[in-house]
Amino acid sequence: MIVSKATMIRPSGELLSRWIAANIDGIGDVKARRIVRALPDLNKVIRDKNAQRLMTVSGVSEELAQRLIANWPADHLYETIAWLQNSELPLRIADQLVRVYENDAVNKLKSNPFLLTAFGLAFSDILKLINRFEIEVSEFEVLAAIAEHITLKYTQRTQSTVIPQETLVKEAQKLCRDLEVCHADLCQAAKSRGVLLRVEGGLQAIGTAIQENTVGHFFKRMASRQPGAGCLLAAWERDVNTSIIEQALRDFEGVLSFKLTREQRSAIAGAVCSPVAVISGGAGTGKTTILKAILSVYEKVADGLAVFQIALSGRAAQRMAGSTGRPAVTIAKFLYDHLGERKEPLPEHILLIVDEASMVDLLSAYKLVGILPEATRIILVGDAAQLPPVGAGLVFHAAMKSDLPVFNLSEVKRQRAESGIHSLATAIRNKTYTRQLLAPLQGDVYYFPTMDAALVVEEYTKTRSLEECIVISPTRKGPLGVDVINRLIQSHFEQTNPKALHYNDDQFGYIPWITNAGTSLRLGDRIMVTKNDYKLNIRNGDLGSIVQVFGEPLNDSFGEIEVNGEIIPVTREMLEKLDLGYATTIHKSQGSQWKKCILILPGHAEKMIDQSLLYTAVTRASETLSIIGDCALIEKAIGRGAYALNRLTNLGCVLR
Repeated sequence: MIVSKATMIRPSGELLSRWIAANIDGIGDVKARRIVRALPDLNKVIRDKNAQRLMTVSGVSEELAQRLIANWPADHLYETIAWLQNSELPLRIADQLVRVYENDAVNKLKSNPFLLTAFGLAFSDILKLINRFEIEVSEFEVLAAIAEHITLKYTQRTQSTVIPQETLVKEAQKLCRDLEVCHADLCQAAKSRGVLLRVEGGLQAIGTAIQENTVGHFFKRMASRQPGAGCLLAAWERDVNTSIIEQALRDFEGVLSFKLTREQRSAIAGAVCSPVAVISGGAGTGKTTILKAILSVYEKVADGLAVFQIALSGRAAQRMAGSTGRPAVTIAKFLYDHLGERKEPLPEHILLIVDEASMVDLLSAYKLVGILPEATRIILVGDAAQLPPVGAGLVFHAAMKSDLPVFNLSEVKRQRAESGIHSLATAIRNKTYTRQLLAPLQGDVYYFPTMDAALVVEEYTKTRSLEECIVISPTRKGPLGVDVINRLIQSHFEQTNPKALHYNDDQFGYIPWITNAGTSLRLGDRIMVTKNDYKLNIRNGDLGSIVQVFGEPLNDSFGEIEVNGEIIPVTREMLEKLDLGYATTIHKSQGSQWKKCILILPGHAEKMIDQSLLYTAVTRASETLSIIGDCALIEKAIGRGAYALNRLTNLGCVLR
C-alpha cells in the first residue's frame, strides 16, 4: 500500500487541541483551543522552548508553559496528528486513532485501512479515503473487507451470530459490482485473511466465534467436572446422594402449604446433583419455588457454599431477591464488582444462579464465564417463550437444546389452571388462541376494542392500589406509546396542583426539571429509574415515587424519592436517571410482575409485535389483565411467531 503524495501541514484545529487537553495536566478544552488559535507556529515555539511566547496566551502560566514544553509530542507523533488532520477523517475517529496507536496510527492505516470499520467509519468513507490518498489495496484485501463489513451489518440487523453463505454472496454482488471487483473469491478471501470462519449454517466473524466457543466450552467443562474436583471446598460433592437430597426436600416441604410436584422435585434434585443445570418453564410454573427449594437443599448438603444470584435487569434482580430472601444483583453489577484489577476475587467454589436467563445475550455470557472459577456450579433459569436478548445470540435457547441437564416445568402455580390469564398465555405460547379467550368466565381478562385515552386513565385509576398496577405498551413513541400514556396519567392528578421538581440552572436559576420525554416530575408521581447507580443500590427499571419536593435546594438536593423502601435524595445527577413510571415498554417489564397489567395494542405498532413479545406482556399480570386496542394484532403476532427463533447461531453446535 503506497501513498503517492503527502503534504505536511500544521495540525491546527480540534485534533491538536484535543491531544493537548487530554495529555497536558491543567489545560482543558477551552484553553487548548485558545493556545492553538493564538500561536500559528506553536510547534516551532515549543521546539525552541520559548516559554515567554507561550505565556502571552491568556491563562498560560510559566508552570503550564514548561509543562507543555516537557510533554509535547515527539516528532513522529506530531507528524501523525498532522497526517490525520489532513485526512478529513471525523475528528472523533482521528482522536481515537491517536489514543490507540499513537505515532503508529498512520502506518496502521496504510497497512489496513479497513480497520477503520472498528472505529465506526462507514465502509463507503473508507473507500473514499483509499482513493483520496491512492492507497494500493489488493483485490483480495477488498473482498475480505467486504465480507467482514456485510457480516457485521447482517449480525447487527438480525442479532444472529452466523451469516448464511448465500446471503453473504448475494449482498456482496452489488457492492463488488460497484467497485469493479469479482466476488467469486469472496468467501475464500475472508477465510484466508482470518476475517471469517466457516461454521455449520454459514460463516462467522472471528470475535463472535471466540465468544461462542468460550461460552460453550465453559458449560461443557463445568458439566463434566467430577465431584470434588477443581477446589478443596468442593469435597462435599462426593458425599451427595439421592437419600440426602430427599431428606432435605422433605424438610423444605414441611414449611410449605402445598406439596411439590414430581417435575419440581426432579428439577430440584437434578440442579443439586449436576454442576450445570437448565430450568425452563412458562410464567407461573413455580420457578421461584424451585429456587427457594434448591437453596434450602444446598444449605443442608453444602453448608457455607458461596451463593450468587444474578439477572440481566434491575427489576428481575430485585424480584429474585424478594422471592428467595437472598441478595441478587444485575449481571452488570456482578461484573463491576469482580472484573478487573483491584476488584474482589470470587471464591474458588461458588453456586451461580442466573434468573431470566433467556434475556442474557452472548456478550454478557462471555464476560460472565470469563471471571467464574473452575469449581463453579451454575443454574440457568428462564422461559424460552419470552423475549429474546436485546443483544446478539441465543444462549439460553442453545443450552435448552444441548446435552446439558435440562428440566422443564409445565404445571402453572401462579394462577389457577382455569384462570383466564393462564388460558390466554398458554394459547399464545401453543398457537391455539381464539377470540373467546378475551372474555373468560373467570373475569380476570378484560378486552376493550376502542383505543381511548380516557379509558386507559380510567382503567389505571380504578385500581385498588396504584403500586400494584402498570400500563405496558410495545412502543415508547406514537399514539398511546409509553411517553403519551405517562403524560396522560400524570395529567389526571394535576387537579391537586402537585409541586414539580426544580433544579439549579447556571443561567436561569431555580427552574422546573424536564425529562428527556418532555415531562415534569411532580410530588406523588410514580417514577422509573433509567440508569444503574451501584452506590445507591438502584437499578435501571426500578420503580418508585416522589415523596418530597423542596421549594429551594437543600444540601444539593431538590427533593426525595422512595425506591425499594429507601428514601433517596434527588440531586442533579439523580434527576438525569428518572422518568415517569406509570407506563413502561413490554421489554422493560420482563422479569417483573404486577397484580394488574393494562396492555396497549396500538395499530401503528403492528410490525413490532411478535409471539414472544405478546406472551411476555400477557404473563406480567398475576390477577387482572386489561387489553386495550386492536385484538387482530394478537392473531397477527401469533402467526408471525417468535423472531428470535430465526436467529442463526453456532453455540448449539459447540455444546454438542
